[in-house]
Amino acid sequence: MRQILIIVFILFSFGAKAQFEWWNQIHNWDGVTPWTHYMNYSHAYLGPNALPIPTVANSHKNYVSSSAQISLRGDDQFVNWHNEVQLVTGKTLFNVVHQSIEAFRTSTDVREHRTSRGESGQGIQAGDVVVNISHRLYEKQEDSSKELFFTTHLKTAAGPLNNARFTDAPGYAFFFTGRWQPKNTDFWVSSDAGFQVYQTHWVDYPQNDGFLFNLKLTQRMNHGIGIHAETRTFTGYFRDGDWPRILNLSIDRNFNGTSRSALQWTKGLNDYPFSFLTLTHMVFF
Repeated sequence: MRQILIIVFILFSFGAKAQFEWWNQIHNWDGVTPWTHYMNYSHAYLGPNALPIPTVANSHKNYVSSSAQISLRGDDQFVNWHNEVQLVTGKTLFNVVHQSIEAFRTSTDVREHRTSRGESGQGIQAGDVVVNISHRLYEKQEDSSKELFFTTHLKTAAGPLNNARFTDAPGYAFFFTGRWQPKNTDFWVSSDAGFQVYQTHWVDYPQNDGFLFNLKLTQRMNHGIGIHAETRTFTGYFRDGDWPRILNLSIDRNFNGTSRSALQWTKGLNDYPFSFLTLTHMVFF
């Protein structure tokens, strides 16, 4: 019985090596080092949702929402679907996002640049679950409206690594959010500041950490329309594509306080090689 198991193991090993022979040659695999050590765990080398930069929820209400992201790049095409639910208990927001499913297709150059193990460069994968717990520490509504939140952000290790779309590793963040609305205006300024940590598969450096900072400007218009401009940033430790600078421009519309639809354009300015549109519909309850 033991001999049979040994033979099966040897055959399996040879089969696995033959299956990834193309990868071994392209990336000069030494035959010993785990393939995960050849990858860069950073925003520039993984999919657009692998390492999300967190922010506090935009609305202090209960809601469910669905959104779809559509790539605007020809060499890294994707369409994905996210589901989100938020529950409010007093001053605390419980927000859960599931990156439900993603269909993608990349060029050979992008596949090799990211050290992906997916030879075809295309496929369908399910993503991570992200949990944000935000507590409002301070609120003042006199001459102007002011709010201060503290958020704990947790990311699961649900997303698989082999196609370089997700990290297959957990992460977390802690940050403060301040909001300010000048008196007699429909203009809001929102800012997040804190630090974020995510796990790598490297033995020598098991995690990457750095500061995060987000800034968002919102102007509410007539007929329930809102215009938003936002920058998101993360300053990692390794400087290997982990210094993303992201621009979001969006417009939304409220429908009698019961639902909201939004269109957003996202563009990577540094260490984030993506450009895509996001369509979202949110229902309040």
